[in-house]
Amino acid sequence: MSKKQKIYISILVVLVIVFLITKIDNNVEKRIQFFQADSAMITSIEISNIRDTLKLSKQNNTWKIVIPFEKNANEYQVQNIFSKVLNVKTSNLPISESESSFNTYKVTNSQGTLIKFFDKNNEVLDEAIIGKSSSSKSTPARRPDEDKVFKLEDNINYVVSTNSDDWREKTILEFDEHNISKISIIGGICAYELTQSDSLWLYADGMSNLSVNNNNPTLKEILSKLTQLTVNGFVDNEYATYKEKLKYPKLEIGVEFFDGSNHYIRLSMVKDPKYVLQLDNNKTFLYSVYQDWVDKFLKEAMDFK
Repeated sequence: MSKKQKIYISILVVLVIVFLITKIDNNVEKRIQFFQADSAMITSIEISNIRDTLKLSKQNNTWKIVIPFEKNANEYQVQNIFSKVLNVKTSNLPISESESSFNTYKVTNSQGTLIKFFDKNNEVLDEAIIGKSSSSKSTPARRPDEDKVFKLEDNINYVVSTNSDDWREKTILEFDEHNISKISIIGGICAYELTQSDSLWLYADGMSNLSVNNNNPTLKEILSKLTQLTVNGFVDNEYATYKEKLKYPKLEIGVEFFDGSNHYIRLSMVKDPKYVLQLDNNKTFLYSVYQDWVDKFLKEAMDFK
């Protein structure tokens, strides 16, 4: 046997040993992180199923919904993507490697939900089809181009949602109370104005005029509701349905600012105790709140003493 042949045989033996070690190692179960995308490189996220597509984009360090419309994204929901979805663990051993199991685990293209992570160049960093699970502790998932189905060690279905309402920020208006010059309120039998003057607020309703202490509970409730206007739900593209009701609102709120800008809020009851809210005469995006929200503004002079 020549020296060259011995070298070839030695190389072959080493390759066989490496193959066997790898094969054995691959058959040893280990917990691994399912998604491999670097969270620091993610600048957009797309979640889609057979019915809907939702896309999020990071713009100036703020996450926004860009499809199906442009709105601020709910920070808590976005954080769930990075903390719960990207960090979800699984076994390195799949629960199935057969396409025939796709229906069982609801990971077909038509049954599952596809999530994609993109970098700033719109290159796909990672993607997976998330199946539906009846378990509160696991979720099936697979790569779109693979037959292997993995069992994720958490149910992430509630995070990987295409429902835009789940992703929208429910605080639709925020501002500093010190920038408010006047609040005008008309609702039911009450109609009054609150005007900011130096370190005091002045109340006037046509019959009564009084100074209001900054610690007055009613004033503090009103300012709290307006400076961080948070709604309960969203009513999109249904202005025609509520047009007549909004012509005769149950509550109207005007907010004026020292810089000359203003906001106008109109509310009408839909069905006790639910109200539809219109902000600044917008006819595309309406909102819903409840009676307890409205009650914060239906006040009289005695409430400000």
